[in-house]
Amino acid sequence: MKSFAIHAVMAGTLLALGQAAFAQQADSYPSKPVRIVFGFPAGSATDVAARRVAAKLSAELGQSFYVENRPGANGNIGGEAAAKARPDGYTLLAATISEMAINKPAGIRMSYDPAKDFVPVGLLFTSNPVLVSSNASKLETVPQLVARAKARPGEVNWAAVNAFQQVFVASFEKAAGVKLNVVPYKGTAFAMTDVIGGQLDGMVGYPAEAMGHTSAGRARALGLGGTQRNAYMPDTPTLGELGYADMDLIAWGGLFAPAGTPPAIVDKLNRAIRNANATPDVREALAKTGSEAKPYTADQFATFVRNEIARWDKLVHETGVKIGE
Repeated sequence: MKSFAIHAVMAGTLLALGQAAFAQQADSYPSKPVRIVFGFPAGSATDVAARRVAAKLSAELGQSFYVENRPGANGNIGGEAAAKARPDGYTLLAATISEMAINKPAGIRMSYDPAKDFVPVGLLFTSNPVLVSSNASKLETVPQLVARAKARPGEVNWAAVNAFQQVFVASFEKAAGVKLNVVPYKGTAFAMTDVIGGQLDGMVGYPAEAMGHTSAGRARALGLGGTQRNAYMPDTPTLGELGYADMDLIAWGGLFAPAGTPPAIVDKLNRAIRNANATPDVREALAKTGSEAKPYTADQFATFVRNEIARWDKLVHETGVKIGE
């Protein structure tokens, strides 16, 4: 009994020392620049959101937070680089729903496990996807898109940049009973250039990337995913309004840290992210691009991510999407 009591005291002492060490780490963190890896080219909604929040984190926490683009392999190159980094809070991953919830069930070979190799830190934004058509296609409404796709199965060229967009298109095809020719692109800017140029009939985009072009008449917004119209695209109906009730799908981006990162550092980063998203200029920037960022704590964001992983695993299997490498 005496030996047991001694071991219990020692265990308690070690736990207390460990907690004190973690608290001290958080107090002194960050003491050098923090890298935010993003696995796609600059210019996407997640890249813009990460850079906006990085500037706020730099101001609040007193060290430089910067975004490093590591594009390629459906985000796998950037994800692997971040997963292998030391779990000390000095390398973070800006990731989308695609890398964290869809790539794996869609058959993309991954050198890391999103659920096991990362811990969720904070939500950057959520956004409703939008079907965007080229002026050259002369498609002005979703019913016109459906009619043409039924008349010419597999001949309507529609770009998708990531796994989310590919599953989104597959869900729309299933709901509408059509077949599009889905053309994979490595970045939103490249796809939008070809939509504007008429090389594509359309693409899946996000309000953040599409509104400037659609409001200027260079392309058309046909329909939104999700359940609510965008206040900055008031004339664009939701797909639910048009009869596709299951298309209440949203995209999101967030910050993640390598598994093993001290919880005190994760919580410190999470608070700073929530503070950043609550500032008037960030809230206005999000709203103008049809996005929002709920003030999730680290635990709430982790629950959100777990639920999204389960939802999209089911959806990928229902649509039969297999992307591969």
